[in-house]
Amino acid sequence: MPDSNPWLATRPITDADEQITSAERLLLERARLGLRLILVGIVVVLIGWIVVSRGEQPRITIVQGFNFVAVAVALWVLNDPARGTFNRVAGGAAYAVTIVCTAAVGILAGDATTPIAILIGMAVIAGTMLPWSPWLQLLVVLLTSAACVWTVVSVVPSPPLGWFRSAGAIAPTLVSTIYVSDVLGRQRAAVAHAEHDRRAREAGLREANRRLEQEIQEHHRTEETLRFAMRELDHRVKHTFAVVQSVAEQTLRSAANMDEFGEAFSDRIRSMASIHNALAQRRWDGLALTDLVDLVVGPYRHHHGSISIGGDGIFVAAELVRVLGMTLHELATNSAKYGALSTAQGQVTITSQVDGAARLQISWSERGGPTVSEPTRRGFGMRLIEEALAYEADGRVALWFSGDGLCCDIEIPVSA
Repeated sequence: MPDSNPWLATRPITDADEQITSAERLLLERARLGLRLILVGIVVVLIGWIVVSRGEQPRITIVQGFNFVAVAVALWVLNDPARGTFNRVAGGAAYAVTIVCTAAVGILAGDATTPIAILIGMAVIAGTMLPWSPWLQLLVVLLTSAACVWTVVSVVPSPPLGWFRSAGAIAPTLVSTIYVSDVLGRQRAAVAHAEHDRRAREAGLREANRRLEQEIQEHHRTEETLRFAMRELDHRVKHTFAVVQSVAEQTLRSAANMDEFGEAFSDRIRSMASIHNALAQRRWDGLALTDLVDLVVGPYRHHHGSISIGGDGIFVAAELVRVLGMTLHELATNSAKYGALSTAQGQVTITSQVDGAARLQISWSERGGPTVSEPTRRGFGMRLIEEALAYEADGRVALWFSGDGLCCDIEIPVSA
């Protein structure tokens, strides 16, 4: 039996991934309900016949018993709405057996009126209750009509074609059940279509609501990120201003004249700016030590051999880059004015390593430059070298002046 309904103008629309449709579930539920009603009817008729006939006509009892067993078996196997074709075949077979058995009982009892009334009622109920194709209802009507004709011919003596007149009286009722089945099928299809549209609209609204909630949450996250960025920017700007102010004041105090102040201050501001730009380009994640040294010390290189940098792979956290960079800048400036980098023959060697206590050790040594001695007066640059790392990064700095040049050992934590 076909699963589709060619009589329907509009087929029920279901989701593509839905294996068990609502139509199949409805068909199974209605078929099981109809078979239960048939079982009840068979039991009532069988009990009434036994009481009335007192055991006469045992063939009627056999026919009713066979009908009961067939319907019970069909009711037992109809349990999976996914098996649409099987359900139609099993339910239709049980229904056909009931039609034939009803006519046979009427013939054996010599009663044509009662079976015909039962068969007409069954056809009407099937056409209005079962959500199946009008083609299937047409088969039921043809089988019912044949059973009615068989009953009339076998029970009622009539002239030739008398059975045709008898069956013709019930034909309009039976044919109307096909039309009713078609109309109800169209209504169910329209309801299913409307239900699908409603669910589609609800799904669309839920999806739009979900996206709106996501956008709102994303907007909140963006706002929080912006607020955090503004707070961080405000903190960095204030800190930078404080550092610039301190550098300006200390440079001014240690400068002999305004020309010396302008040169030293501009040099330090340029170094701070280059460090800031490098950190900004790396989203404030920090810098490799070799990049930092090359950034602040590299500009003082006379040739490739002037400055030797060791310690590849060591990374300096962003919170340490500025103060370490300023310290290295002061060492480079001092060397360019008075030490190894003041001559083309001088060399500066910078090595680094991380010890077992997660502290970065940097060694600065000069050679090949003019003879240096410990100064009698420490300017701002020398104080910055000796005190800044200790104050801001829990570091230690050791300076000494050997015959070859200035030496400096720096020790700071890997991260603040």
